Amino acid sequence: MNVLELCLSAGLGGLELYVFRSSEALADSSDNNTVIPVLRADSKLDQYFKDHSSFSIKYIKPLFRALPLFNARKLAAIIDRNNIDVIHMHWGKDLPLAVFAKILSRRKPALVYTRQMMITRAKDDFYHRFLYRQLNLLLTITRELEGLCKKFIPLLSDRIRTLYYGVKPPKTFLDRKTIIEERQKLGFSENDFIAGLIGRLEQSKGQHLLIEAIHTAQQEGLNIKALIVGHEMDPGYRDKLRKQAGELGVQDNIIFQDFTSEPQQLMQLCDCIILASGQETFGLVLPEAMRADVAVIGSNSGGVPEIIEHDKTGLLFESQNPEDLYLQLRQLFDDPEKKSRLANQGKIKADDAFNNDNHFKKLEALLADASR
Repeated sequence: MNVLELCLSAGLGGLELYVFRSSEALADSSDNNTVIPVLRADSKLDQYFKDHSSFSIKYIKPLFRALPLFNARKLAAIIDRNNIDVIHMHWGKDLPLAVFAKILSRRKPALVYTRQMMITRAKDDFYHRFLYRQLNLLLTITRELEGLCKKFIPLLSDRIRTLYYGVKPPKTFLDRKTIIEERQKLGFSENDFIAGLIGRLEQSKGQHLLIEAIHTAQQEGLNIKALIVGHEMDPGYRDKLRKQAGELGVQDNIIFQDFTSEPQQLMQLCDCIILASGQETFGLVLPEAMRADVAVIGSNSGGVPEIIEHDKTGLLFESQNPEDLYLQLRQLFDDPEKKSRLANQGKIKADDAFNNDNHFKKLEALLADASR
């Protein structure tokens, strides 16, 4: 199967990294697939591909996105020269380009769209109906998103499927001695209870909620500390969070770290990992932590309740409510046996439902079915 992976986004977040992961997994398959990434030149994703692979990349400049006829001819030529069977696209802004390229090509490849972002309004105008009719398959990353897509794009109802993300297990599981040593390097002690939050530093990710919860814990006399990891989207936001911690008198209980390329190693230093976003379509950090055998707490919104079954595979707190976040943290602090049980049950679920190898086997089968 010849697959064209299309993404003209300039950024490098979860969506863009999934483009790389899909390309890598499909190319490494025993079915001898050929994968052609089509990217935006000099984008962060382009650089990531160059740094981590030897793919032969094709480039297209994002021009006239609503009616990209010039670029569609270029992409159609790439499709025909490489006998492409299926275009796998990821970014909504690339949909018109993929559709017009499919129409202009001789090859007429199948078009599969993995939608990773929420949908909030109907796509029922003439232009969007025209575009979506060309899709052979729309993949969503949660059941909630599948339901919304069926509601807002009803003409696709019988061509929408959910495929949960897959994540890899940690490269290594750390022993107790290593965990203690790595904690000390960061400034924590062996006996500290550490709540980790790993993600971009921005208001929507909810780091401020964890800082408030740490303050409540301090007032209650509990030794709960936080490890907040991630790069700031807006310069100065980390300082804003530090100022908040200082004003609440918990600056000594919180350690900030910049972006890490090995989040699961840091996760293993923590007693629990928190996803505090107000609305997260999926929340990849949760199954990553679960596969690392770490207890998880997530907000009860978006796709998170599909990952965490409350009080069985983790804990849920009321979205945007720092007091409820504190109460869930306290459960794990007060009951180490419960913390271990939730971590163990979470790992069992994640090893099955969010297994990386299984995910890409399913993706490959879906792409192959769409191209027939």
